[in-house]
Amino acid sequence: MSEQNRTLVAIALMGLILMIFFSDWYQEKVAPGSTTPQKPHIESSFSSESDTTERVAVTDTPVVVPTQTPLDTLVASNLSETRVIVSTPLYEMHFSNRGGGTLEKVYLNNYLKKDSSRVQMISDMAEGVLANQFIGYDVEDFDTQDLLSVCSLGEGYDFDFSVYDNPDSFSFEIPLAGGAKIIRTFTFYPDSFHFDLSQELINFDQVNAGRYFATSWSGGVAPTEKNRKDDLYYSEMYALLGDDSSPSDYSADEDRESEVQTALTTWVGTRSKYFTAILIPERSVSEFKMVRYQTAGGDDNSEKIFDFDVRDAFDRRSAVSESNYRVYVGPLDFDILKGYGLSFEEMMNWGWFGIIGKGALWVFKSLYSIIPNYGIVLIIFSILVKLLLAPLTKKQFSSTQSMQQAQPQITALKEKYKDDPKRLNEETMKLYKELGVNPLGGCLPLLIQMPILIAMFNLFRTTIELRGAAFKGLEFWISDLSLPDTVGNIAGIDINLLPIIMSATMMLQQKLMTPTANANPQMKNMPYIMTAVFFFMFYTFPSGLNLYYTLFNVMSIVQQKFFTPKQTLPASVTAPTPVARPKKKRKK
Repeated sequence: MSEQNRTLVAIALMGLILMIFFSDWYQEKVAPGSTTPQKPHIESSFSSESDTTERVAVTDTPVVVPTQTPLDTLVASNLSETRVIVSTPLYEMHFSNRGGGTLEKVYLNNYLKKDSSRVQMISDMAEGVLANQFIGYDVEDFDTQDLLSVCSLGEGYDFDFSVYDNPDSFSFEIPLAGGAKIIRTFTFYPDSFHFDLSQELINFDQVNAGRYFATSWSGGVAPTEKNRKDDLYYSEMYALLGDDSSPSDYSADEDRESEVQTALTTWVGTRSKYFTAILIPERSVSEFKMVRYQTAGGDDNSEKIFDFDVRDAFDRRSAVSESNYRVYVGPLDFDILKGYGLSFEEMMNWGWFGIIGKGALWVFKSLYSIIPNYGIVLIIFSILVKLLLAPLTKKQFSSTQSMQQAQPQITALKEKYKDDPKRLNEETMKLYKELGVNPLGGCLPLLIQMPILIAMFNLFRTTIELRGAAFKGLEFWISDLSLPDTVGNIAGIDINLLPIIMSATMMLQQKLMTPTANANPQMKNMPYIMTAVFFFMFYTFPSGLNLYYTLFNVMSIVQQKFFTPKQTLPASVTAPTPVARPKKKRKK
């Protein structure tokens, strides 16, 4: 294969690799992605420390329990529905006394949606979030989600429960048959996205309540982003099993799947693009059940549903048993999640080059602590990367120049050995050695830059720090670095400026590297082909990624034009003399 063909194949393969990597198919395979929020304190211990109200119309709801169990004979009660609204600096949570404190709404104070309303994490499809089930033996999935309970704050009203200074708690009590009862105590912290759920099962040695006592989550995490398809793409379920250092992941499609996973389980959680909910039992459990599926409506209107219950072994011989959890409901913030030391941060999609992405995130956050403008931070980061790769880029330019200057000799060799491909290849490689030219030298910097580009792609699409982060001073143009910089719409097509500018800089750079003079005819169209491939690939990518690549191209052009000396081939090497073809005599 000739050198030009090898170069064409190498470039085509790089383009193919990039297209495959950025495709939804590949991302599904490897990752089955405003204002800066207040950083919560992370408790190192699981143990917990133990207004204005709004009335709501309530009705007496009879307790419904399954037949054929001793739990039928519940203590009669005339309880009415009560709600408690918990407010901290970080969130607002709404609890109902149904199910002993089921979670109905979670509003995050420092994260806004495009309509400026607060992010709300509980799905409309959820039923009985944090309710309990009794499973096994003679009990068939008896759950508590419809049972009214007694709230320690009072009954029949909506209570505001503020936690701004010190941890505070309240409880719900569910009275059951035979003197059995469940007391569920919720403890909240002013500076953490987690709360603790302590569950006491009292006098269950008198009733048949099953083998497992389960605590459940329902509905996954509600969609929060304007780009519903993108949000849906990242919706997954995770569980840390056995001795694994990274969690197992579970996706959902239109086929409803129900599965009981039997394994030592440290935690189970679900996520959307930027937010997550995790149930962490105080002690590892032996199994959990999950139901997952995607609702109808297509990518723009459907929702991925993840229902799961974490099953704690239940010893009925004890008069008092406990089943305690820590519940995290909040952002997929790398530093916050890593602080728990339970591999929560591995839910984030870092891809193959996660170490580069994590390093880049650290640099971003460090710079942002000094310069609170992610647009400026991105410019500084681009300069740092360019300085780091400058020697390699210089070598790329030099190699390209040398190859261009060697074209006459290569052309002469092709003419001389056109009927002997093997000899042509040998002589070509010999010429490269004499000239000190590496035919693949121009590709090496591109290959090294690819992992950085891929890591930046994941960084801009999945890290919550860049969600809603505008380029301050250019908000009218780049209002969110995690989204395309759409400035208008023509005939239903979004007009994104940065991909156009990026393509123009890439075209100019390619033209400088492949001048018309001495260029192989096969290579003349390469700048147009590569630019077209990158334009369509980058058009819907985050504006931050397009800005980074545009800046990198501009700095490469400046380096090539003003800071790269012209290469001169060794004077001792002369081009082989082409073999003259005998002229044909004209017939008279």
